[in-house]
Amino acid sequence: MKFRSVAASSLLAGLGALLLNGCGSTGPELAAVSGIVTLDGQPLAGATVEFQPPKGSPSTGVTDSSGAYRLAYTARKQGAMLGKHSVRITFVAEKTDAEGNSVASPQLLPPKYNRNSELTAEVKPGSNKLDFQLNGR
Repeated sequence: MKFRSVAASSLLAGLGALLLNGCGSTGPELAAVSGIVTLDGQPLAGATVEFQPPKGSPSTGVTDSSGAYRLAYTARKQGAMLGKHSVRITFVAEKTDAEGNSVASPQLLPPKYNRNSELTAEVKPGSNKLDFQLNGR
């Protein structure tokens, strides 16, 4: 009889701990974010897109040859936190010196898209398609 009581108590304690832990769920609620980035009407390949929420970690993605991007929150989690974000888009052309070493090059997009970004976006539950049409001037 004593054994059953100890086993039942252990089982209840384990279930209680599981419920208090939130069933193993960790991190903020995320939603899928993708879109197309164009510069002067043309797809912008190789640009980094960053969504920064007011509080929390940013999500980033890199545009492909058609200007398409998909955000990742971490290496294992796709998407971005729900809510409003400031958006930064950066594009640095890859250059090499005579010996083939990478050389830092200047930011090729106007500051209003990156350092002094005026871009914002709101991530809602579900799938979000957010395109950005940039102007090089």
